[in-house]
Amino acid sequence: MSELRTLRHLLRTTMQTRLEYRADLALGLAGSLGMQAASLGLLWVVLHTRGDLGGWKPAEIGCLYAITSMVLGFSELFFNGIWWAPTYVQRGQFDRLLVYPVRNLPFMLMLSPELHALGNLCGGFILLILFGREAALPLWGFAALPLWVVCGSLIHTSLLVLAGSVAIRSRGGQYQLYWLTNTLLQNSRFPITIYPFVIQGLLLVLAPLALANFVPISALTGRLPIWIALVAPPFAALVMGSLAWWAWDKAFEGYESTGS
Repeated sequence: MSELRTLRHLLRTTMQTRLEYRADLALGLAGSLGMQAASLGLLWVVLHTRGDLGGWKPAEIGCLYAITSMVLGFSELFFNGIWWAPTYVQRGQFDRLLVYPVRNLPFMLMLSPELHALGNLCGGFILLILFGREAALPLWGFAALPLWVVCGSLIHTSLLVLAGSVAIRSRGGQYQLYWLTNTLLQNSRFPITIYPFVIQGLLLVLAPLALANFVPISALTGRLPIWIALVAPPFAALVMGSLAWWAWDKAFEGYESTGS
């Protein structure tokens, strides 16, 4: 319980620190909403040319966009600290983190929340309401939405933790793996049936980000059984989270301090 209190205090303190810079918060929110608008603009161009994409209607794809935005927002708000792992390796800052009286992975994840993520969360929710109404999604889908967002964020964060573990073991930057993870998340905004079979397998099995957006919307639109959308995302989040935690612990075996 003391560890949970410490982590809760850390999260509250970092949130309060970020809220002091209100202009930065406002610009961050505007930027995140602008990026959503730009992405939807690109989608509109594609659909205006074709009419649909892989048999998916514009409103249905809009729902994929909405959930993906919320997954990214949740991850950035609560688990964004993992992006600092390569920098901590280069500066030798893990020395201090490893002596804290808490497990270092949760502490690391909560170190640097991004408040512009609120724009992704709120904007995604508004988009889901608008597109969900046009796509005739059942109301129970909104009750299950927190499950899908949290599971998607855990899967996304687990992939980032795996990337951070590689950075620790290799004593290098390795930011390319971070950007690869975010690129895979952005690619899951589209119906994965439009991709080659190898990419579909990647997004469903090896980096199962599509289980938190494509599978739920497929179930809500009658393309998949409902039970798959309720079982597959939590199972994938559990497996990926366990794998990421194991890899993180293994990365520190034989860890040697570095720094400039």
